Amino acid sequence: MSALLIRCPTLAITALNLKSTSWDILGCSLIIALFAVKISTSHTGAGYSDYTLGCTLGAAILDTIRFLLLTRPLEEYRHESDKVPAYQLPYIQRFFWLMSISQRGIGWSFKADHSVPPVEPHHLTRRAFVTSRLRRTFVYYVLFEVVELYIRCNPVFSSEAPYLSQGYFLGWLGIMMIPCRTYIRLNWMYSLVSVIAVWTTLYEPRSWPAPFGKWEDAYTIRRFWGRTWHQFTRLTLTTFGPHRHRRRPWDNTSSSDPKTKERDPWIKSYIRLCNAFACSAFMHTCGDVVLQFKIWEKALPIINSQKTNHPNVIGFSVPFFMLQPIGVLIEDAVVEVGKRIGLKKRGWVKVVGYLWVSLWISYSAHFWYPGMKDAILVAYPLPEGRGMEGGVTVIERVVNRLFGIDLAATITSRFYGMIKT
Repeated sequence: MSALLIRCPTLAITALNLKSTSWDILGCSLIIALFAVKISTSHTGAGYSDYTLGCTLGAAILDTIRFLLLTRPLEEYRHESDKVPAYQLPYIQRFFWLMSISQRGIGWSFKADHSVPPVEPHHLTRRAFVTSRLRRTFVYYVLFEVVELYIRCNPVFSSEAPYLSQGYFLGWLGIMMIPCRTYIRLNWMYSLVSVIAVWTTLYEPRSWPAPFGKWEDAYTIRRFWGRTWHQFTRLTLTTFGPHRHRRRPWDNTSSSDPKTKERDPWIKSYIRLCNAFACSAFMHTCGDVVLQFKIWEKALPIINSQKTNHPNVIGFSVPFFMLQPIGVLIEDAVVEVGKRIGLKKRGWVKVVGYLWVSLWISYSAHFWYPGMKDAILVAYPLPEGRGMEGGVTVIERVVNRLFGIDLAATITSRFYGMIKT
């Protein structure tokens, strides 16, 4: 089930533009109940896909709360191409207008400052854009195959052996392979879709900027999450604010730029950040719950004539996201001390920042990915050496056809020798 289809019930009710709070609460409750049933019954047959499905349903719950209880998007949002307010459109047009809302706010009145890097000026022509994105699609797909091969052939992903059993570097690399796979997969799929959208003239190139922010901006934890990583869930994660003051986009007294340019107080910014990570923790906990229901479906093993209990995996995602505001608090204090002693933002300061972000993310990931691996292996036991999931890669087929080498078996045998018991 795609994320777009999951959103349909919420948007169908939102498009009704109900004026009664009671009806909004009833509609919100019914849709959340529907998503709860989906969480408890929907399985894809693959652990990581189950987890992703749960996260998507968790995001849909937050969007339902936002659209039906906290905002009136037909009145409060505006796209740059709109000629009249959306609530004046017929129902079907309102529905598709809502379907087109971008999480990243591209072309919308709620787009955050510095949130989306624009398309490069030399790629703004249709031909140049399609050529560059086809190239990106190819490069990222090859990288995706490499990551898939690594995960499938490394037995640490399909056994109870901890990541660090292969040493610190390979342990760190193993943990980082999970977010790398997500990053690379989204890049090649997004690039391919953008080629189709622009080539068919449905969209202009400027409507399809890069799916993630610039890595050069990620020299603090706050900037890593706010500018580089959190792009596809930006609207969802800001559900509970506190929001910056904005005039309604169709208010005749509004200035050409309705955004308030005053800098928020630190405490308001920090509360917004904490709320964002609480939303992210909720989304990923829904992924935990999907895996838990799959585990509950399995028959209980009997040991020494006694029944055993199913393991509880709900909550393994929470610590990682709850640690991030702590990391931001630490770095904010260090940055403030640096300002007070007159430290300038020079090149070496950014290098230290990149190292700090890398160390913090890899450290806090130890509170998430091992738990996810264990939960997936309980829900979907895999044969040794197969990794978390996935079929034979194109790279394996090419190497086997050209050189007659079983690449997966060769790599797996080498990894087995690296595991320290």
